Amino acid sequence: MWDHIVELRRRVLRSLLWIAAGMGAAFPVSDRIMAYLGGKAGVQMVFTAPTEAFWVTLKVAVFLGAVLAYPFLLYEIWSFVSPGLYRKEKRRFLGWVSGGTLFFLGGVAFSDFVALPTALNFLVGFGQREGLKAFLGVDRTVSFEIRFLFVFGLIFELPLLMAFAGSRGLVAPETFRKGRRWALVGNAVAASILSPTQDFLNMMIMFVPLVVLYEVGILLSVWTYRRHRASSPAPPSSVRARTV
Repeated sequence: MWDHIVELRRRVLRSLLWIAAGMGAAFPVSDRIMAYLGGKAGVQMVFTAPTEAFWVTLKVAVFLGAVLAYPFLLYEIWSFVSPGLYRKEKRRFLGWVSGGTLFFLGGVAFSDFVALPTALNFLVGFGQREGLKAFLGVDRTVSFEIRFLFVFGLIFELPLLMAFAGSRGLVAPETFRKGRRWALVGNAVAASILSPTQDFLNMMIMFVPLVVLYEVGILLSVWTYRRHRASSPAPPSSVRARTV
């Protein structure tokens, strides 16, 4: 047990070093990323404290560093768990990790191209239509956008989680189908909690994809559940004792 703890500590330290290295590589271009994120609001951003611009640049660099270090973080996780896995389990583990990466990046891309511009155009445009002039602080605006991107990356993991439950035989697809009404309520609660702002539009921007993702998760769970049933050994049939 102590050897495992020491190995885990070593992997965590190496992961932090990878993030630091990614942060160092991303810092020179973080101002361009910050300008890209700020441009989505359609107005010029300002900073209201002498240190605000520096800390926002650092925050963007940390976010980019974590993204750049993501493959290396997966490698550290893989190096920690792979000695205890069989060859077949290793292939499955890599498949789930790859799928989780693709779903997360898909959520970030959806947020960047669809959800985030829609939310910003509505919120900023609403104030401008009321006759107000936008005065957006760079810290709050960029933090809002990064949180939006990260949350959508997380909620796009929902189908994969449902598929994983089906692959282990934990939840049958029929249970997911019967729980649609409860899932609608849960998705509405999740959207209200995860939304960076609690206005109706931002909640709906998250609620509608969650509903669609739940249906995609049902389809994936049907496929993985069938594979689980096909690969599971058949239960032994009862043999009636016969007297001679």
